[in-house]
Amino acid sequence: MKALQILIILAVGYLLGSVLPALIIGKMVNGIDIRKYGSGNPGTTNVLRTLGIGPAILVFAIDVLKGVVATLFAKIVMPDDVVLGVTLAGFAVIWGHTFPLYFGFRGGKAAATSIGVALVATPTITLVVIALALIVLLLKRYMSLTVIVGAILYFFAVLTFAREYWFLALIILVVIIVRHRENIKRLLNGTERKVGERVKLQ
Repeated sequence: MKALQILIILAVGYLLGSVLPALIIGKMVNGIDIRKYGSGNPGTTNVLRTLGIGPAILVFAIDVLKGVVATLFAKIVMPDDVVLGVTLAGFAVIWGHTFPLYFGFRGGKAAATSIGVALVATPTITLVVIALALIVLLLKRYMSLTVIVGAILYFFAVLTFAREYWFLALIILVVIIVRHRENIKRLLNGTERKVGERVKLQ
């Protein structure tokens, strides 16, 4: 029975994660593949730079919602082991967003989806980390730096206050660091774009 629960959670999480609103909205609004513009990442920041704030807010909300729904579903399916269920769901939905089944396995960096997962797993910690990360954004205006700092803060906060979710926090941290490795290079050499810079579509 537990094996079946695990398979269901992994399958649902992965399929949910594979829905990339940035690609869908990019096609609907401008008829473009967002992966061919700006940073090439099908996520909120690139949508903001290419399509504007309205589409970016919608993309962010849907990507967060994916993480929330996947992990809430896991709680329902595996009520006898919520930590395991949420961790599996978090891994699956993040993996789906990163390597989406429906879009040639070329996905995003999973920042917003990770926020959705974390909000269900550790809501108070997550809200505090978001508030602290936003300070970094206001001071430096680098979204990539904000996300990386947030993932690091979240990992150590979970180790301190919600140790049962340490592996989930580690998954989030590793994915964020690996998927932002090019951003890290640009941050180090001073070529990373700041929030507010626009990308021309023509």
